[in-house]
Amino acid sequence: MTEGIVHKRRRATGALPALIALSLLGGCTHMQRLEPSNWHAHWPWHHAPQAPEPPVNELVVEVAADARAPSLVQTWNRNTLRVALDQLAGEGELKLRPVQGHGWPIRMEFVVQPGSFQQLELRGDQRVILSVPATGGVSVLQAPQGLYASTTTELTLRYGAPAP
Repeated sequence: MTEGIVHKRRRATGALPALIALSLLGGCTHMQRLEPSNWHAHWPWHHAPQAPEPPVNELVVEVAADARAPSLVQTWNRNTLRVALDQLAGEGELKLRPVQGHGWPIRMEFVVQPGSFQQLELRGDQRVILSVPATGGVSVLQAPQGLYASTTTELTLRYGAPAP
C-alpha cells in the first residue's frame, strides 16, 4: 500500500514541472513579440516619450515690404522661447516684436541649420553677433541676457555672411 502512495507522489512530482512550464508559456501568449528588443514596452518603469511642445505665437515677424515673411515656429522650452530659424537661408533681415498685450520672454534661443548662413546678428538694446556652425546637426543659439529689456520695442535679426 505504501508503494502505491509513493508511486502516485512521484508521478505528481514529475508532472508538476510540466504544469508550471505550460502555465508560463500560456501566460506569454498575450505578448505581441517575444524579442528582447520589444520587452522594454512592458516594463512597469517604461514611459512613453514626451510629446513635442505645441507651437505658440508670442512674437510678430515683420520683414521689408518687398519680402515674404517666413514662417518661424515658436515653442516654449521651459521658460525659454525657442524660435526656429532653420527654414532661413542666404541673407536677409527681419524684425521681431512681442504680440500686443504680451511682453518679451525671459529667455530666447534660436534654432539654426548649419551651413544655411554664416552668422546671426541680433540688435535690441545691445548688438550681438552669433556664429552659425558650417556643418553638423541643427544648432541652438542662446540670446544673451541684456540683449533686450521690457521696454525694447523690437529686435532686429540680420542673417547671412559677415559684414565687410
